[in-house]
Amino acid sequence: MSEVPPLPKVGVWRAILGLGNLSAKRVLWPEGLPALLIGGGGAVLVVRATSVSTRASATDALVVLAGALLAVSFAALAIVVSLPSSRYLRALSEVRGGIQTFLDPFLVAIGTQLAIILLALGYELFAPHIPWAVEHGTFYVLGFVFVFGLLDVAALARSLVRHGILRSMAAAAEDAEDEQGGDVHPLRRTNPPA
Repeated sequence: MSEVPPLPKVGVWRAILGLGNLSAKRVLWPEGLPALLIGGGGAVLVVRATSVSTRASATDALVVLAGALLAVSFAALAIVVSLPSSRYLRALSEVRGGIQTFLDPFLVAIGTQLAIILLALGYELFAPHIPWAVEHGTFYVLGFVFVFGLLDVAALARSLVRHGILRSMAAAAEDAEDEQGGDVHPLRRTNPPA
């Protein structure tokens, strides 16, 4: 009996820490740098123009939006994992990094949306009661993570487009094999003729 290989380590933290193995360009563009400029810079401007109570009440909208994006990201992950055929999954495993590289952006997106929800809820509860420097810093981080989470939806779209391209290539290869008769097997009778 052949031994089953050990399962790879998976998880949101592993996927996020895996970003450290990417080149600086891939980490900063197209999500990181715009999130820093728009989210972080926008948060600095918002802090200068609003009160703590206004910022704390605005986090309700962040929680709702992040919850919706979390649901969509999780549903997309479930669909992408459950629908492909075994043959396609084998083909995907032969691509550099395999299916784990393909699925990691979903884990990053899910982790980002969870971080937004937790940060926003914590900010709303504690912002009026903590020192101004901690409150401002938390809001800056929340602004960055929120915009990063929105832009990360584009990363999921890129991943799904790659998935679609790979599926079409696999389908074309299957069609070529079918035309050559590569997968045709005779049917066996289960009941002997009477």
